[in-house]
Amino acid sequence: MSEHEQHQNRDRPVTVEQIAAAMAALGMYQGRNTSTEHAAGADRLGGADAYRVRMVNALLGMVQTEAASADAVDLDADARHAAWEQQLTAAGVGLDEDPVKRIEFIRWQVLRAGTPLRMMAQNREVGPIPLAAAHAVTALHTLLGVIAASQDALAQGDVETLADQAGQLRAAREALQLALTNTEILLNMLESVGL
Repeated sequence: MSEHEQHQNRDRPVTVEQIAAAMAALGMYQGRNTSTEHAAGADRLGGADAYRVRMVNALLGMVQTEAASADAVDLDADARHAAWEQQLTAAGVGLDEDPVKRIEFIRWQVLRAGTPLRMMAQNREVGPIPLAAAHAVTALHTLLGVIAASQDALAQGDVETLADQAGQLRAAREALQLALTNTEILLNMLESVGL
């Protein structure tokens, strides 16, 4: 498939039948992949869009599990980075692509990875470290947004766009400070018991 055809395919969402076929190819789908089966799933989950989103995310989880397992293979740093870059290239945000799209994709990944941490941190019983991690992820997500918004402005000397990022930078600094404060809480607790 040519690069042009790959980009055209990215413009059209895959169908639930294609998603299920990919799951089946990985040996992780036991259904019959019929329109009746998918319609029932859509009814159960609140509509076709909700069902498709659930199916895509199930496939993503399956593939991420395989990627985590593959990452256990002993590779040198260059080979590992090349493998990880392959994910970004396949997503259409490789090194030769639009740098803003690349940063936005990475930002999306951080948002997805950080959301379970933020949800965990809402429970006071988990302690200060999950809260510190949630604040750190929030800061990273915010800073990546600043990078994306500022990418072209910096190259063009667009001071107004750069100045518009001040509020986001302050929010990132506050989140980092909260991460540090929560880390200090645990360190102080450990010191109080002689650790």
